[in-house]
Amino acid sequence: MAEKQSILNPEMKRKILAVMRILLLTAALVYLLIFISNNLFVDDQINVYFSTEDAQYLVAEQREIIEDDDLYFQIIAELNKGPESENLSATIPEEVELLEYDLDEDVLILNFNSALRENHWGGSTGELLTIYSIVNSYTALNEVQSVQILLEGQEVETLVGHLDLSRPLMYNQELVTDN
Repeated sequence: MAEKQSILNPEMKRKILAVMRILLLTAALVYLLIFISNNLFVDDQINVYFSTEDAQYLVAEQREIIEDDDLYFQIIAELNKGPESENLSATIPEEVELLEYDLDEDVLILNFNSALRENHWGGSTGELLTIYSIVNSYTALNEVQSVQILLEGQEVETLVGHLDLSRPLMYNQELVTDN
């Protein structure tokens, strides 16, 4: 027994092809609009982290960035300025400078002057908040997964004796609060 085949007439085929073309063009336009909006409207703000008043947690503050300036130097400059909120405390010792940096794949190597150690107020909590205010601020960038800290171009085991800096550090969510 022969199967019955339904044959679309040429007019019906043209209509189906026209609808398919419209759908394909619409999908392409939507994709293009999303792509353009993601790339044209680049976020011009960064998060930098400061200590809560009780020195237990870090809280992010948003800061405006200058598009033509080096982003990595802008982050440490914002950390050096300290918090804008009266409920937060600075985490970076005075006179700290970022001498240079290198992004090796997704590891950011930050080379600071010795003021990071010499001017630090000490204590295990103070060291933890200082280091992770730096690490969390930089790892908030998409291209940075971890941060290695150097002092005057040298690897260091610790800043002031409490936190292991011999390896790159990743974002620490446990220290962050919304406060």
